[in-house]
Amino acid sequence: MKKKTWIVRAVSALLALLLLATLAMPLGGLAAYAEEETPAEKLERIQGEIDAIEAEISQLENDAADAEELAQYYTQKEAAVRAQIEALKEDIAQRREDLDAKQKQLAQQVLAVQEAQDLLGERLRAMYEMKRSNPLSILFGLDSVSAMLRFSENLRTITVSNDEVVNNLKAEKARFEQEAAVIQSDLDALNEQEAQLEVSQQELAESIQKANNRISEIEAQQQAEEAALADKKEQYKAAQAEWVAWAASNTSDDYIADGNGQFVWPIPGYYGISSDYGVGRWIFGEYDVHRGLDIPAPAGTPIYAAAGGVVSIKAHWSYGTCVKISHSSSMVTIYGHMSARAEGIGEGTIVAQNQLIGYVGSTGNSSGNHLHFELDINGQPASARPYLDPNIVNALYWT
Repeated sequence: MKKKTWIVRAVSALLALLLLATLAMPLGGLAAYAEEETPAEKLERIQGEIDAIEAEISQLENDAADAEELAQYYTQKEAAVRAQIEALKEDIAQRREDLDAKQKQLAQQVLAVQEAQDLLGERLRAMYEMKRSNPLSILFGLDSVSAMLRFSENLRTITVSNDEVVNNLKAEKARFEQEAAVIQSDLDALNEQEAQLEVSQQELAESIQKANNRISEIEAQQQAEEAALADKKEQYKAAQAEWVAWAASNTSDDYIADGNGQFVWPIPGYYGISSDYGVGRWIFGEYDVHRGLDIPAPAGTPIYAAAGGVVSIKAHWSYGTCVKISHSSSMVTIYGHMSARAEGIGEGTIVAQNQLIGYVGSTGNSSGNHLHFELDINGQPASARPYLDPNIVNALYWT
């Protein structure tokens, strides 16, 4: 009984160890898989980084345009305020001249009033002295009664005339004082307005400086982003080279394509071409040529192997879900933008000519459902037309 119990315990321990080993293996494999980045994944990652940098550059360009527009607005407004200040200075100078002239007139009027008052005082003193003199002597000094009356009238006229002169001079003086006060009030208001405009001018000058500083910051950021973009583009080129190396590699050097080197058309019944092999285009600022034929077809249309060979699969940011078939040591075909691969099509699968390998889609860098059909010979893209039935070639047309 003890022996049986020991055997059960030993078997249980062994099973536990095996279970732990089984659990550990996927984790290790998962970690290795997570750390390993395929060329296609690298391309996708770098492409995302390029897109993010280009978006940032676009935003910076918008920010720079806004900052420049703001700086221009502040500059124009500051120029308008400066023109206002200059006009005010001219107005102030003219008003000061007016005030100086009015103050001179006022000073002359004050002097005239004083002189008139002095003259009146002298006459009043003279009249007072006459009043103190003997009236009879005055009368006896006159030739007649009429002369006496004229003398009396003259004294009254002199008194009234002097009063009128003094009063008129005082009224004129008061008018000059009032006009000078109005000019001084206008001048004070102009000086206050000038002071406020000078404050506004200073604030605008500071705003212009801030806007210019922002423009400088944005330009520095743009230079940094442009440098980062150039670096990412270099990384993209390197990743693209890795992809090209995969596309050029052959799964089996000794596998010979069937069909005597003659390709069948991968999607029978669809002969329209939306982009031909060798068509030039610009990608990320670099001139590139189209590597294959783009054949529009509805989503889900079956895709067949142009010739027999060994399958290799690898997702790609541009090609999307795709299949590569190695037909010989120097020749491969690639089928891009599939919606899905056919059942049983995987890495290392051997397929025959005209075998179903997938379905038309629009995965990857695609604007519509189509098949990208590419031929590479010795690692370089080539036209597939020489390997197609002439009747098929004649049936092709541009869409």
